[in-house]
Amino acid sequence: MTILLCTAEDTLLTSLEYRFRKQGWRLLVANDARQSIEVIKKQAPELVIVDLQMPDYEGLDVIQYLKKEVDGWIPILVAADLADDRLLLESLRLGGNDFIIAPYKPDELVLRIRRLLMKQEVSC
Repeated sequence: MTILLCTAEDTLLTSLEYRFRKQGWRLLVANDARQSIEVIKKQAPELVIVDLQMPDYEGLDVIQYLKKEVDGWIPILVAADLADDRLLLESLRLGGNDFIIAPYKPDELVLRIRRLLMKQEVSC
């Protein structure tokens, strides 16, 4: 499985890459909305994690792109600071499927991804 992480933060990348590899997943990273959309077009990830801490509400732009322009269902996991509850609610309204509160632990992220994938399997 290929997972795209859309984030301007890179503090957890090494840890996430290691944990994802252990799960048999491949991690792609994009630093802004433009790069995220390019990766989505070229790599066709099977799950997208969108960090709402990207500048200029770019995380919301990525969610809107996925819901309007991508053919097929790609689960979207939203990462947000608890202080941004308005932004978090907006991301879910636009099509985010689940969320995780930042800062999060890599193991918690793996569990959230597994849960989201199980929901997808049940609905198919």
